[in-house]
Amino acid sequence: MKNKTRLFYNIFCHGIMLLMAFISLFPIYIMVMGSFKSSSELLLNSVGLPRSFDPINYVRLWNYNSGTILRTYLNSLFVGGVYTVIAIVFASMAGYAFAKYKFRGKEVLFVMFLLTMMVPQELNLTPLYLIYSKLGLLNTYTVQIITGIANVFAMFMFRKNMETIPDSLIESAKIEGAGHFKIFTKIIVPVSKPVFGALAILVYLSKWNEFLLPKMFISKTELLPIMVILPTLSVGDNLYAVPWELVLTGCTLVIIPLVIIFLMFQDKFLASVTIGAVKG
Repeated sequence: MKNKTRLFYNIFCHGIMLLMAFISLFPIYIMVMGSFKSSSELLLNSVGLPRSFDPINYVRLWNYNSGTILRTYLNSLFVGGVYTVIAIVFASMAGYAFAKYKFRGKEVLFVMFLLTMMVPQELNLTPLYLIYSKLGLLNTYTVQIITGIANVFAMFMFRKNMETIPDSLIESAKIEGAGHFKIFTKIIVPVSKPVFGALAILVYLSKWNEFLLPKMFISKTELLPIMVILPTLSVGDNLYAVPWELVLTGCTLVIIPLVIIFLMFQDKFLASVTIGAVKG
């Protein structure tokens, strides 16, 4: 009886997981298959396989509006990459300082940083716009990179992880004559490689999916990221006038870098779930 109950429980759990997997993957299937269909075929057969896997929609999309999609796609890759590198460097150094340095007001300052996470992003738009306008940073790559570069979430996760590193390891390095920078680069960074990998992926994904900030600060089309320009494909007088095959093609292109990153570093994604969960 006990074995039958366990078997039923396993079948039920696997059935739920399969159902959730289907619900999650079915829209992606529709999107990818739709990118190989013509407009008429998409209306008549939106769910089934395309008659032929003709990449003409991808060619059309690259040439759309004089190559606007290609330019914005490269913008997203560039801005996301530079932002991630700088944000991770700053956050890791700050996390190390909060984890291993002792200075007056450390906990108060750390709590103040955490409180900034409670402020809705929309509330910062007006003061940020005024500041960037005065500094002449609107319509630049710089404004897209520096906004949010002090990533408090990454700093918090770095601190929680680095608190688990034994102080004796750092003290031994100091006895050997190592300075703060050498200790950080030669000891802390190698030990924390899984954390760096996981947080770099999460930070890059957040920047790649960003819409509101560039929409607010950038008005030049050639500087916009792909996430801002892609929704303009679905603008039309009516639903039948929208080139849905191009919309699906654009959505497919957008997820390609994310899928590649996930397949290459899926172990880092799993590691990111437990960052800071181990007590020192």
